Amino acid sequence: MINEDFEDLNFNKKYDYFKSLLSNNNKALSLINNLENIILGHQPFDYDEVVQQCEQLIRIVYEITEDVNAVSRGKFEDLFTVAERIGITIFRKLMSKKRIDKTNWTISLANLSHENVSQVGNKAANLAEISNRANLPTPRGFSVTAYACHYFYKESGLYELIRGEMQGLDVKDAATLESTCVRVQKMITDAPLPMGVYNSIQNELKAITGVFGEDIRLAIRSSATGEDSQNATFAGQHTSILNVKPVDIIRAYKDVIASTFTPRAVFYRKRKGYRDMDVLMAVLCLMMIDARSSGCLYTINPNDPTNDDIFINANWGLGVSVVDGSMPTDYWQISRKGKQIVVEDIPVKKEMQVMNGAYDLSRVPVPVDRQNRPCLTSAEIKRLTEYGLKLETHFRHPLDVEWAVGHDGEVFVLQARSLKRAIHEMDQGDATSDDSDVQAHDILLREGMTAAPGTASGPVYILGAEIRLSEVPDGCILVTQQTSPDYVPAMSKIRGIITDVGSVTGHMASVAREFGIPTIVGTGSGTTTVVANQIITMDASRTTVYKGRIESLLNKKPPVNTMQGSPVYTLVRQTLKKIIPLHLVDPAADNFSPGGCRTLHDIVRFSHEMAMREMFRMGEEVKDQKDKYVAVKLKTHLPLNIYMLDLGGGVKVECGNESITANEISSIPFKALIRGMSHKDIRWSGASISADAGVTAPGSHMNDNSDSGEVTAKNDHTGRGPYYAIVSDEYVNFSVKLGDNFIMIDSFCSKQVNDNYIKLSFKGGAADVCRRERRAALVEGVLRKRGFKVEKKVDMLVAEMKKYDMQRTEENLDIIGRLLGSVHFLDVVLADDGQLTWYVDEFLRGNYVFKSN
Repeated sequence: MINEDFEDLNFNKKYDYFKSLLSNNNKALSLINNLENIILGHQPFDYDEVVQQCEQLIRIVYEITEDVNAVSRGKFEDLFTVAERIGITIFRKLMSKKRIDKTNWTISLANLSHENVSQVGNKAANLAEISNRANLPTPRGFSVTAYACHYFYKESGLYELIRGEMQGLDVKDAATLESTCVRVQKMITDAPLPMGVYNSIQNELKAITGVFGEDIRLAIRSSATGEDSQNATFAGQHTSILNVKPVDIIRAYKDVIASTFTPRAVFYRKRKGYRDMDVLMAVLCLMMIDARSSGCLYTINPNDPTNDDIFINANWGLGVSVVDGSMPTDYWQISRKGKQIVVEDIPVKKEMQVMNGAYDLSRVPVPVDRQNRPCLTSAEIKRLTEYGLKLETHFRHPLDVEWAVGHDGEVFVLQARSLKRAIHEMDQGDATSDDSDVQAHDILLREGMTAAPGTASGPVYILGAEIRLSEVPDGCILVTQQTSPDYVPAMSKIRGIITDVGSVTGHMASVAREFGIPTIVGTGSGTTTVVANQIITMDASRTTVYKGRIESLLNKKPPVNTMQGSPVYTLVRQTLKKIIPLHLVDPAADNFSPGGCRTLHDIVRFSHEMAMREMFRMGEEVKDQKDKYVAVKLKTHLPLNIYMLDLGGGVKVECGNESITANEISSIPFKALIRGMSHKDIRWSGASISADAGVTAPGSHMNDNSDSGEVTAKNDHTGRGPYYAIVSDEYVNFSVKLGDNFIMIDSFCSKQVNDNYIKLSFKGGAADVCRRERRAALVEGVLRKRGFKVEKKVDMLVAEMKKYDMQRTEENLDIIGRLLGSVHFLDVVLADDGQLTWYVDEFLRGNYVFKSN
């Protein structure tokens, strides 16, 4: 004979495991929803945060697997194997590392081509293509490979040290980002270089100095894997060391590697979707060109999809002043067809950058007789145009080309990277702006050039000579004297950029276009015209700045996720295929089994369904105590197949009864819920909705009841089930699928105010995401007005109220019952956000069929 106390203990443990499963089920679904929103959202996401959420979800799913086996006494032990297999697959995907090809430490440019891009990076591979296949003049040099960097990190223990510093770093915290990067860069520059790498660099250097002598100067340039790609230019994010003596090449090499961890590079990498391990620094070592003139060339207009003119920006001396936007530059716009100059702007150029001493550059005055002269001759402009078009044909896409002209007039190509146009959508101001609204605002500036198109509004923040990015406020328009890649860590906070000087071909302009930040450069007087904290509206596409905020000019389009197409975005999207999709949708299907679980979501769904079934079977397990534990069917007019499992005091029923009526429910919270669902004005035969909506969901058959002013959907499959209610005298846990929507209600309702709560989770399905989201917003609106705290993400919401007295708790459960009956199929007509307020107000007035007046 089984001991009665043991039976009670066994049942209580089983119920505890079930409660644990329900709690973990909610946590798992919330995490799954968060991960889905991350990948579908418009904002960049943090890879480490995704990893943490996936780790947490896997742990919770393992606990769910344990819980369902505890509830079922080990019926689903093979679920452990399935969960472990899926979990390991997810970890392996998330932690996968980019394969590093074992190569020589160094490779001469003469022996490289674009096929070596994974070994030496795009910058070096492209330059080799230009020299070896396009046959255009470039400086002589060699590449120190990405494998050399990997070997350096590995042999010196830098991988572990860097990982420890970067783990959990919030790149939006400018001060912490700065201090962390300083530490990491010092680790790299202090680490000893492996002797094999050192000797290989020295051998390549001797091959050059043996021909050109020891007095040459070198440009040691970054060529990181991923840099200068079509998805991410990394323009200006890594360091190039110019004017380097041969004796200083190792120092410069390590400084360039360390620039992988400048604040701007780390921020850029995270926001563009690159892990630290995705970027290895190959380094390009070139002979310096002592340039008479230098600059950049764009083979298209990056801001105008209708304009294929060629842009050239140039200055005397070295091209640093052009790419960093620190000095005025000459500007030419050349027609593609006729090769004629269509725009020319020659400002006064008082300073230039030149080589001076070693390991440094100097700003020196431009000779007075050259300050007002163009720094390129017409023949040089023609040759540059020809070079640009030839390279565009060779690479088969538009290019951003850096070049230099020697004192003997020879033109050298220094770099070529892909050039993408800014995402161009017609500004709403183009089509819908109110001219009178615009004219009512004073124009503060109408100068400069469009570096990145678009409109923005916010308070002015004028950045002084001392750059303190941690002080830049959220939502501001950054106004500064010059462009600089150092501003990148503030990109998440600023809405627009205005500069006094700078060029459309500079590094900052490239990054601004990538991040979708409207930017006007070269205004001449931006910092002295606008006032700090003044609210302005900038139209970068028209190079105009207005006083005040002009709503009709501002774009309403969602922000662009700058991570799309990146290694991290692709990796996470692939990994989430093992997490988010739900394949087990029909409990009656043959694949509804542990073997049919292909994702973590499947395991959660399967475990929840099996646990509910096992709890239903509890009635049989305690048949000797039927007076205490009863599992019965609820008979109501509702089209729902509901079974109740009584944990004690939840029903009034004679022993042996297999069904009860609503009047025999003694569970306080469940009785209130059923009372609301059974309200006389709720139409369960079809979702009753206002004919004014005038929208019919695809596949729905709508009956027009002209006398009542209602429209009824007839494709409602609410009656499927069974659905289970776990009840006691003061408790209910009820899960149900209404239409294609999943609802769980958990409530305790008693005379003890501090114990009372209602928690509701609601997840939409079937309809398009916009309609599902509107219906969730409707539920949210009603619940908020009833005093609930609501967290909503797209079409999923969790609502909660605590510590209300018993009467108010019952009233809210009654309202929830009415709400579920009223809106369970309403998404078929919620075609307009503007309808939501009307539906919320009408429901709260008692118009549960949303009958129009």
